[in-house]
Amino acid sequence: MTPIFKGTTAMLVGITILSVDALLIRLIEASGWTLLFWRGLLSALIIASFMMATRPAQTISALKKPSKALLVGSFAFSISTVCFVLSIDHTQVASTLIIINISPLISALLAFLFLKERVDSRTLIAIVAAMVGVGFVFYGKAMPTASFGNLMALITAFMLATYFVILRKSKSANAPLYLVLGGLCTSTISLFAGAEPFSLTPQEWKYTLLLCGVVVPISFVLISIGPKYLPAAHANLFMLLEAILGPLFVWAALGEVPSNNVLVGGGIVLLTLVVFTLSAAKKHRASNKKPS
Repeated sequence: MTPIFKGTTAMLVGITILSVDALLIRLIEASGWTLLFWRGLLSALIIASFMMATRPAQTISALKKPSKALLVGSFAFSISTVCFVLSIDHTQVASTLIIINISPLISALLAFLFLKERVDSRTLIAIVAAMVGVGFVFYGKAMPTASFGNLMALITAFMLATYFVILRKSKSANAPLYLVLGGLCTSTISLFAGAEPFSLTPQEWKYTLLLCGVVVPISFVLISIGPKYLPAAHANLFMLLEAILGPLFVWAALGEVPSNNVLVGGGIVLLTLVVFTLSAAKKHRASNKKPS
């Protein structure tokens, strides 16, 4: 299995699992801070337990003397998580997911500035086209607090881009630990912000355990593997898929119909992803074709 195929497979599977994230957040009626507390804590405990069972010495060593990259990346992941949940609470799910897809452009800029990682023309064109789709979302006011929700989505995009670039720089070394420290940071922030951890109803506990104990840790562990094999902007571009799948799950389960502006923006994003994927595949076949 080639490195590109490994990275692509990890990103696709991880993002497909993550796409039910927004639906589960909507099904949990507890406050956003309460959800964030369990999202951070449960994910951190599950991933930490797995790492201690499989790589105890390496895990303990990394935690005793955490690198600067690990600390900054964990903080960026934590803030992206907080802002994502706040965005979902204040605007349409589709708006949040589409706006977040500005993060590949940010990743490309950060990777160029700090990693000297150049972006090929196909990726750059795809990123710019996705930004056009994001632009349509800002014209819709589907909810009274949509502006605040859109702002939170933008901050999420920036922090996700930072997280991907740091993973790329470190070659995803100890990638799960970013999620552990980031999760603990998220739960701590949530407690100070007013989380009420034991206020969940029995039904909310089921959704919370599914989200925080299964969906989040599995999806982000897979997504964290991608930048080990793919350039930061390329890996982050796969996040476009969530902007399509996420709203579909919410639409099917809750009947939340996206606004016309969101549909137009989503259509542009989807078309961008399809064209970019086909173009990249064609280029890959051409480069591997042996001369006769």
